[in-house]
Amino acid sequence: MNRFMNGFIALLAVGSVIQPCLSQSNAPTLYTDPDTGIVFDTWTVAPTVTSGGLTFGMALPEDALTTDATEFIGYLSCSSFNNGTGGWCGLSLGGYMINRLLLMAYAQDDDVLTSFRFTSSYTMPSVYTGNATLTQISSTITDHEFTLLFRCEGCLAWDNDGVVGYTSTSAGALELGWAQAQESPANGACPDELSLMQHEANSVWDITLDENAVSAEYETWAELAINLVTGTC
Repeated sequence: MNRFMNGFIALLAVGSVIQPCLSQSNAPTLYTDPDTGIVFDTWTVAPTVTSGGLTFGMALPEDALTTDATEFIGYLSCSSFNNGTGGWCGLSLGGYMINRLLLMAYAQDDDVLTSFRFTSSYTMPSVYTGNATLTQISSTITDHEFTLLFRCEGCLAWDNDGVVGYTSTSAGALELGWAQAQESPANGACPDELSLMQHEANSVWDITLDENAVSAEYETWAELAINLVTGTC
């Protein structure tokens, strides 16, 4: 079993791998992006001795608290460990790893690249075969963190070669998994061909969605997502 497999498998494979020392918040914190005006519910993992910390935010269509949404606008800020460079952050969009859509992001040269992954067993996740699409609104990279604003279509309901599932926004709560690693992917220029070192931190959020998670402005905000950033494969 290689180190990538050990890493993403550790993403909530069983309750015993959840690291209670990592600070997480279930109740959302309101964040408004100053450049676009997009309003997010956000959740944050505080820095620890092994991770730089991360913040994930979600904005949803106006009716998402009554009708399950299949897409969202996302905010991801992934901080480097100990003010260094590199690393990656990963999300499981259904909580646990198995049969859920996985999304990872990392800085590569001047771009923030992403990769959708999927697995039906505790083996190395393969490239997702479904129709999820990530288009970027903006990204920034510094010596200490990278930040990505993006639209994620087809990301809250998935179909990987007949293995289907979904995350229910109308329930007013979601289960999301996350992982963070200190070292950047190898072969990172091509997201479909990358390999990863084992992450140092991971856990799960049982998050609540409040009225700030949805907006009548969603379609206007979604039109800002025009950049398809795929790397060089």
